[in-house]
Amino acid sequence: MRTCFLVILCLVWSLLGVAQVSIPSSHLPRVGDTVTQGTDNLPGTVRNLSSGRNQRWDLTVLEAPFLRQAIWKPASKGAYPQAFRNATLCVQSDPLTESYYRSEGGSLILVGSIGPDPLNISRKSFQYFNGGLIERKFPMRYGEGINADSEVVLLYGESEIPSWLRKKLPFSPDSLRLKIDYDRNFYTDGYGKLVSPGGFFDVLRQKMTQTIDFELEAKVGRRRWQNITRSIKDKQLLRRQQQIVYSFYSPEEKEPVARLWMSDNERKVARADFFNNEPQQKVQSESSIKPDLYASPNPAIASVRFEFLNLPSGTYTLSIFNILGQREWQKQYVINGNFTEKVDITSFKKGTYLYSLKDETGRTISAKKLMVIRP
Repeated sequence: MRTCFLVILCLVWSLLGVAQVSIPSSHLPRVGDTVTQGTDNLPGTVRNLSSGRNQRWDLTVLEAPFLRQAIWKPASKGAYPQAFRNATLCVQSDPLTESYYRSEGGSLILVGSIGPDPLNISRKSFQYFNGGLIERKFPMRYGEGINADSEVVLLYGESEIPSWLRKKLPFSPDSLRLKIDYDRNFYTDGYGKLVSPGGFFDVLRQKMTQTIDFELEAKVGRRRWQNITRSIKDKQLLRRQQQIVYSFYSPEEKEPVARLWMSDNERKVARADFFNNEPQQKVQSESSIKPDLYASPNPAIASVRFEFLNLPSGTYTLSIFNILGQREWQKQYVINGNFTEKVDITSFKKGTYLYSLKDETGRTISAKKLMVIRP
């Protein structure tokens, strides 16, 4: 049914013209607005990523094992409203992060968040953006752009410094201070029509280029803070990060109908979020997504995608067993954040299998059925 729907959309798409799109200030989120989207951490090839007028973007290759749902709430209803007193809204931006915002004019400004920091030193960091960091600004029109910047300072006491990080330091400190500088450039670089698993939309595309710079300071006793950014043993840890994200806005929906995170060389899509309100697909609230392993599609024919979600950093072993308990496939992974793996199962016979995930202590995290079918 879904395939037929998308084929029909593509046929209609080819016959329609494209009018220039603009997004009004009324698209700022409000209390009660609901975000329903799928996330593809291993997207297929997106053929057209061109900018400019009258574009047609086809994202029908995207898929997700389930849909995530989050609701914009008053900041006072968040888990830590006292930490962000000038925020007016909050939302579970991903399963591990709650973000707090305020509206100012036509801008949606990120005040702060609770969740993993950019280096995964802590999974529950209180991040305060100095002066706030712009995430969206309306009205939005083709050819317009803005710049935004902010700074976050995080402090870690001696007991909060993980062993993996301590091994990379030039000496053993009592405390660390991590300074994170964010610099964003937004430019609305295209408009046209977009087709995705969530439907068919007139859209305006905005390109965000974000640069993140790090500075690490250490302190021992009553001595002054010492900058150890260049002295750290792992030179890659604090290297500059650059992210490019394409967001597609439609006058029909308040949230972006698609968002693409690009690879370092900007040649392919590394991750994709897409709007989807299909009533047949399983929906989970962000707060209910527990650490687990998900397989899709299931039943599978030629390949299956395993999604490692919200697992604590560590070493894990994924195994697939046949109905007799014989191991058919196994691989070990070092996980630090969400991760997706695509496994070729063309050599598997038709039938029922069991896939299981164990941590480095041998404890089973997840064990579920996998159906393999043949056309």
